[in-house]
Amino acid sequence: MKHTYQFAIMLLLASAAVVAQESTPRVYRSGYEWIEESTGSLAAAKSLRVKTSSGAIQVQGNQQNGVTYTVRKHVRASSEEGARREFGRLRIYASNSAEGGIIRGERENYVRGSIDFDIQLPRQISFVRLETGSGHLLARNITGKVEALTGGSAIQLDEIGGDVHARSGGGDIEIGKAGGDVRVETGGGGIHIGSAGGKVVAISGGGELSVGSAQAMILQTGAGAIHVNKCTGEVTASTGGGSVDLSEVGHARVSSGGGSIRAIRIAGGLRVETGSGPIVVDLAATRGSFTESRLETAAGDIVVYIPDDLGITIRAAVELANGEGIDSKDFPGLQVSHSSQQLGPRESWAEGSLNGGGPLLHVHTTTGTITFKHREKTNASR
Repeated sequence: MKHTYQFAIMLLLASAAVVAQESTPRVYRSGYEWIEESTGSLAAAKSLRVKTSSGAIQVQGNQQNGVTYTVRKHVRASSEEGARREFGRLRIYASNSAEGGIIRGERENYVRGSIDFDIQLPRQISFVRLETGSGHLLARNITGKVEALTGGSAIQLDEIGGDVHARSGGGDIEIGKAGGDVRVETGGGGIHIGSAGGKVVAISGGGELSVGSAQAMILQTGAGAIHVNKCTGEVTASTGGGSVDLSEVGHARVSSGGGSIRAIRIAGGLRVETGSGPIVVDLAATRGSFTESRLETAAGDIVVYIPDDLGITIRAAVELANGEGIDSKDFPGLQVSHSSQQLGPRESWAEGSLNGGGPLLHVHTTTGTITFKHREKTNASR
């Protein structure tokens, strides 16, 4: 019996060692809100999960041993006494377990208040998960993996060493630098990613997408523009109606419901399609890296810049051409033909092999012109 009692005491002491230490709350008024502010700490753990039913969460990695945090409860009330009653319905839970640290803010039914967390933790932590029903999420300087989920506000993450997974019901998502794969999704906001060490998957219901650099990309938006500065692998980009601008890409698959498409310094093959708009493509491929490609627009001009030493076979067609329809003066090997129609728009087509031929490049527009140019005669930054 004595040993059982001693063991129970030891368990109680061990539990107390990992439970958060909290300061005495400070209550003050700010505008129309009352705020209760308190601080606490947790021992270091391999992971940390933070969740609040409503409110912002900020996490900063530092050179420190444990986790420290500041909690701010926000309520509206006519008096401090009324505010304190509301604060009592907003509860904070913080503890450590075998799975890692947990900090959680919960509110009772029908309570309109929110709970914000400002957290400092060791930057070497392996995993951080942030979740709020409604509120801004921010995390910086974390060595491990980060997950961030909000019901509708903005997400900002930077200097993340591992993978990133972020989802917002409709806010903007901004990722500065991530060392691993990045998967982000928002119901309608914009997405900006500076750089990723792995693959990027970015999906928006209608916002603009912008990616600085990554190993491979899958980008999809319901209506916004898409911008890519550099991708060593393949880019798959789709927009319901915005423009697409790619630069320094390996291979590309691009589609737009009705915007212009510009693909510069493409090292491999590509398939490009737009419902209405011009297409400009600059091929930087070499013999062996270029693969069968297709460029197509229902209404718009197409310009293709081709290196002098690229072996390629071309088939081009303009269904309703005014004038020549196809300009191939830079490449005498391309034979241009026209339909015999004398009045109104006519069909024009061109076929030929350059530098001994190679993979097929199919170019098609319903109305517009197609122009083939020597690549070295143009500004590479065009």
